[in-house]
Amino acid sequence: MAAANAGEPSITVNSAAQRWPWNNKIDVTYTVTNGQDRAAGLYCGVEFTITDGGRSHVLHGYTVGASAEGDADGTTHSVVLTAPSGIRSANCTISATLFTTNVPSGNDYMIVNLASGEIYYEGLMDTQDASNARYNVAEYKEGKMVLRKVPKWADHGDLPNADALTALGGYPTGHADYSTNNSRKYWQTAKDYYIGIFTVTQKQYTNLGLSNPSQMTKAKTGDVVAHRPVERLKWADLRSSIAPATVLPVVTSLSGTFLQRLNYRTGNLHAFDLPTEAMFELAARAGATTVYTWSDDKEKVPDYCICASNYGGTTQGSSKADGKGDYTCAVGSKLPNNWGIYDTAGNVFEWCRDGAGLANLGNATDPFVPHNTTGNKVGRSWGIATSAYTDESFRASKRWSGGDGAGWNRGFRVSYVVED
Repeated sequence: MAAANAGEPSITVNSAAQRWPWNNKIDVTYTVTNGQDRAAGLYCGVEFTITDGGRSHVLHGYTVGASAEGDADGTTHSVVLTAPSGIRSANCTISATLFTTNVPSGNDYMIVNLASGEIYYEGLMDTQDASNARYNVAEYKEGKMVLRKVPKWADHGDLPNADALTALGGYPTGHADYSTNNSRKYWQTAKDYYIGIFTVTQKQYTNLGLSNPSQMTKAKTGDVVAHRPVERLKWADLRSSIAPATVLPVVTSLSGTFLQRLNYRTGNLHAFDLPTEAMFELAARAGATTVYTWSDDKEKVPDYCICASNYGGTTQGSSKADGKGDYTCAVGSKLPNNWGIYDTAGNVFEWCRDGAGLANLGNATDPFVPHNTTGNKVGRSWGIATSAYTDESFRASKRWSGGDGAGWNRGFRVSYVVED
């Protein structure tokens, strides 16, 4: 490969340890020297080769999020490889090579192919804006889904606004204006998680064999209906009335809810789910401590939010033949937040995993556990209000609670918590 940085690029595998009890998971550490240089637009990939006797098995680094970052002094990385059945780390050798690509390696983004179930990873491009442009296209609103990584706090330096986050001392949620139900809190999270950069679209929903329940389906000039958020969904349509603290049951065929079908197709059992309220707001704020997720400037609501006042007509929730009155629009039609996540306010309300009620989210102790698990099974919380009829409703920390009824303005986005 061509040198990405000054000096000859190289990669060395330092260690390989099989997990106990023996399985096909191998923890690998490796060092990259003079690797990819994202600032210069020079991107590299990693390829691992496992040799066992006379057999060789090639594992592509993009399937596990392997990074090719490496300065002149060498940068050490770790990754978990899934070796072919029967392979033991004590009986094999593992080597690695670098190659040039047009997309950076890394695990800033998780890409899910809805047709094949393949999951692969890509790194942030030379800028957040460049990655935004890459993913805000039809491919990732139809046959594929894109999820943005929110790294555990110890790794927040990987984010574009790392310096501002460091000064805060944690990922912010809440605001002083909501001291009784969403007081300010700074989270030093202990796990990585991914969250969809878009709410799930009507096309993505039907791509897993489900009929489209949406009301907002009338064409409008310049809008792609299939790219609008899927809506008119009950909480139970997504979690099968399973209690918030309980993981989704595993299905053995392409059946059940969208989330269950997604887990089945990707082979991840119950890993994909709704985000908790804390996960949702943490990602929606993306480090912002202001009233709105972008600033304190109310005049910028139309730049970031789809709502009645800047898109729809005069009849709330109507779906007229000419499209007037439709308050949803294709995802990604407005500006994203600091981490490239779109529609964190506006377009539709978004179901969260938590139970009904507005207990103070600032009192939660674990962002990955539903804060409120009590109350009627079908009463669920919407987390941040992400659809509204007035600009005031887009205040970043405002939380709404409602029943399980299916409304034209209720959609969802997918999350994935990385477990060791």
